[in-house]
Amino acid sequence: MTKCAVFLSLFTACLLCSTASASQPGGLAGKLITDLGDPGSTSPPCEVRSFEWVEAFPLVQQLDPSDTVTLEMAIIPFGSGETYVGLDELGGPTFFSFTFSGGLVNGLPYNRFRWNNVTVQLRPATQDYMMTVNGVRGGPFAYASFCQDQGGCFTVQAMRLHGFSNEVGSFAWIDSISFSRESAAGQEVFHEVSFDTCSPRPDVVGGVILIAAPPQRVLPGRSRRGAP
Repeated sequence: MTKCAVFLSLFTACLLCSTASASQPGGLAGKLITDLGDPGSTSPPCEVRSFEWVEAFPLVQQLDPSDTVTLEMAIIPFGSGETYVGLDELGGPTFFSFTFSGGLVNGLPYNRFRWNNVTVQLRPATQDYMMTVNGVRGGPFAYASFCQDQGGCFTVQAMRLHGFSNEVGSFAWIDSISFSRESAAGQEVFHEVSFDTCSPRPDVVGGVILIAAPPQRVLPGRSRRGAP
């Protein structure tokens, strides 16, 4: 084998390893399951379910225009309907959000039934954010219009995740959620959710979050409702 062939083989192997490790979180993960309906009811369950999880931060983050906030997470969105992720400002209004639906999020492609690496960089100075999904970068995307009306949005209070128009019993996966802030004082992580340590029960409506071993791979011919 020539040196060139050896180099190409090593490069291909490293590339495959990098891709596999980047798309597969370690440890335990959160399995998001939509409500199956009232088990005591004789009526058939509804065909459409809404899932809502609000993750409040221990401390409200007051941001300066020069700050940058970075959200990182690994996610397998709900296989049907929409998966909506947003951040709330102090007082409750959601000042920015993005939605996974039909293989696209903000125009960027994602794996519908496999792990996706998502990084979002919030920029208070320009009231917008950049987004990277599995290495593909897009943006800037503007905050909600009410931010401009009130002179800007400069607080972060909570993360929310919704599932809209999901089939009964649909599920998604999420892990390695991290929020960090870069300011004049340096960089700090102000909130994390890993599902590997004891923490308060998630605040969920219309379903449940189970802590379980995440799926390692997706088999051909899998269900449309989510990863196995």
